[in-house]
Amino acid sequence: MAEIHSISEDPKRVAPKLVYLLKRFIDEWSSKKLCVVHHPGFNSAHLPLFMSIGTTGISNNALAAKLSVTKQATSKIVKELEALNMVKSEKSPDDARVVMLYLTEEGTKFYNYLKGQVTELETQYRKEVGSKNYEIAIDVMLKLVKFHESYNCSANSATEKQIN
Repeated sequence: MAEIHSISEDPKRVAPKLVYLLKRFIDEWSSKKLCVVHHPGFNSAHLPLFMSIGTTGISNNALAAKLSVTKQATSKIVKELEALNMVKSEKSPDDARVVMLYLTEEGTKFYNYLKGQVTELETQYRKEVGSKNYEIAIDVMLKLVKFHESYNCSANSATEKQIN
């Protein structure tokens, strides 16, 4: 059984600190490896949204829900990506109220490049920690994200009840 460490015993093992450091290093990697080199106007804030549009397209509403952000936030980044000729928006043929987002030809090429770079990084991670540990780490992160999504929904509901 794994030994449980307290913060006072090993400050290097504080989860929020580790998440912060990993995010900072991944942001630095993506800025150097993905954004600046191949598409100067593209930045790390664009990355999650851009990759979530994918090669089949998605509605603005579905994209916002998928990333747990507001429709206004996705619309702002979509406009930036449209200005870079990476994304185009079209009215849905099924419902004129729905805006569908698609990658442009240039966007599709860049998407495939990004996907290859992320796959390469994941391969390096697997070499570093082993495939089994990597899969466990991904499973743990997914559970932590789900926990926080649930926690945030509960906290928002409690706040709304207090206001009303």
